[in-house]
Amino acid sequence: MSAEYGINTDALFFTSLVTPEALERVNGPLAPVIAEAAAEIAADPQARVWFIGGGASLAAMHGGAYLLERFTGVPASVSTGWQFLSRAPLAVDEHATVVLASYSGETPEVLEAKRYAESRGARTIAVTNTTETPLAQGANAVLDFRSKAVFTAPLAICYALAAGIMEGRGESADAAKALWSGLLALPGQMETQAARTRDHARDLARKAADVDAFYVMGSGPNYGLAYKLSLSVIIENLWKDAAPVDGGEFYHGPIEIVPPAGAGDDRRAFLHLLGTDASRHVSQQAVRFCESKGARNLIFDAADYPEFGDLFAPFALFVPTEWWVMEMAAQKNHDVDERRWMGKIGKRWGEY
Repeated sequence: MSAEYGINTDALFFTSLVTPEALERVNGPLAPVIAEAAAEIAADPQARVWFIGGGASLAAMHGGAYLLERFTGVPASVSTGWQFLSRAPLAVDEHATVVLASYSGETPEVLEAKRYAESRGARTIAVTNTTETPLAQGANAVLDFRSKAVFTAPLAICYALAAGIMEGRGESADAAKALWSGLLALPGQMETQAARTRDHARDLARKAADVDAFYVMGSGPNYGLAYKLSLSVIIENLWKDAAPVDGGEFYHGPIEIVPPAGAGDDRRAFLHLLGTDASRHVSQQAVRFCESKGARNLIFDAADYPEFGDLFAPFALFVPTEWWVMEMAAQKNHDVDERRWMGKIGKRWGEY
């Protein structure tokens, strides 16, 4: 527990300090299981992959779909459990692999998605906390990350799985090499991030102390983090309004919420997650427009941490944004682990 601002670094929500250990597990004990699953996918010329989850787990799955779509010829899709079930994709068959993520392993729609995939003859990969969760039972592969790092550990698993598929298919060798080397360096880098990014997060929290609504802008590999930060953090943990916005979609609607220059006090802010990949230019364009109108901008820029590389921007920015949330909560003496409804109104997590 930190006495300053009453920040509790042992909070269930706060995972930056335990992420290095979780990543070591991904690189160590889980590596052979991931490699075997990747090899099975790569060996099938008709392979297709679906990534399924909810909340932070779903946000991490965006990373897997992004990498497969960008660097392989394997068709990939990402959706919630309910989207998957309502669509009932006919292409889910013996050539399909369905990656299902749930920390508790009890999320009803994710379990039902697993049953649907199995009924269609698809392989299933459970990304969950332990081998004892309901989701783990009967899965073709179980990736039990054994940590409260519910976003960073599954995201790293997706990265390793994608790298293995690239390697097995002989595609995008340079990207696969970058992923492998990046994953090995990640535990140490994340430990450094936890120590050096708090001051910047505190400054941005003070700047946003009276903000009631946040538009979280992220593109490319950062979109999953933007999704998580808005829906599963700012709303869930801070009880403030938020929405994720892909930088490439900013002009097509969201731009209208920016007030005219000189409009006076506005209790909205734009939280920008800037990557260093090809999507950076659309993110910068949004920043420039918001600045030109005097809108409140909170900027987290992966270019400040070049050692991570463009594909690892979500990891680089995860830590300072998590510190920012803790600082925001501390200003209001708000407990980030408190819930009004979640886990209190149903017999199982996700049931209401």
